Amino acid sequence: MKDSVTAIIFRFDPDIHTEPHYDTFQVKADEEMSVLVLLKRIQENLDPTLSFRNFCCGLQMCRSCLMKVNRQKKFACLTLVGPGEEVTIEPYSYPEAHIKDLVVRLEE
Repeated sequence: MKDSVTAIIFRFDPDIHTEPHYDTFQVKADEEMSVLVLLKRIQENLDPTLSFRNFCCGLQMCRSCLMKVNRQKKFACLTLVGPGEEVTIEPYSYPEAHIKDLVVRLEE
């Protein structure tokens, strides 16, 4: 749809699922937004069970929002998506540091 972003999101909760899967969401979008805002909209309006790190410094220093966006490591706080786009979002280190959905253990 031209007035929405299609988000294909990696989902896996090791306490519930035996295998990872992907869920697809259509998110209304009138203008560009960061991937982090996209995830917040999904969590607030479509699926409250979606897990991701909701904090970010906006300076690429904390690395808490580092994810794979369309198969490339990106900062979700700075990566923009717009109406009509399709985006695949995955944890940046699976399975090594995976906790749940898009949440991974942060490197020390």
